[in-house]
Amino acid sequence: MIHRTSRTLSRLLALGLCAATVGAVACGDLTGVPASLPTLTDSGTVYAINGAPPGAPTALHVFSGSILNADATFIFDVAFDIDANGRVVYLPQKTVASGLAPTHSVGLQTTAASFDAVTSAPKSGYRPDTALVANPGTVILIQTADANACGISLTGSTLYGKVQVEVVDPQQRTLKLRWTVNPNCGFFSFASGIPKD
Repeated sequence: MIHRTSRTLSRLLALGLCAATVGAVACGDLTGVPASLPTLTDSGTVYAINGAPPGAPTALHVFSGSILNADATFIFDVAFDIDANGRVVYLPQKTVASGLAPTHSVGLQTTAASFDAVTSAPKSGYRPDTALVANPGTVILIQTADANACGISLTGSTLYGKVQVEVVDPQQRTLKLRWTVNPNCGFFSFASGIPKD
């Protein structure tokens, strides 16, 4: 009886190991899930959040790759403003929202590289939920933990983007910008098409 139980346990263990091996080979590990959405590159004009006409676009939403109004729905990642010296003020969502509104973390960092030279987002170095002031032309990298986009993702909990304000018009309170976003959670590449990493 003991010998039979031992043999059954050995067979179950061997079957379990075999199934795990087949599963790993067939499906890959969880980090091996491929991306499904292409990166998005676009350009447009936003207004400074202070002094914008009602309903005007004042912010960037990384997942959709679109500019929209930074309103009380808080469906955006970074809002834009212009300081007294004509510099760009980048405002992560939490710096705009009151403490009572549900928000997500957004980290920013600058790079000395040109917009086109930044082909992949760095994995570290972001300052979470802190406003950033930079001169026009500076490339800003974005890391956003948008739970609406990545709440059930198997590949990661963050999205990445890059944005560059090219022209600031302090009189009109407008900023002309371009951006690239990777809408695949946990993927870093800004190369066109569906990213591999």
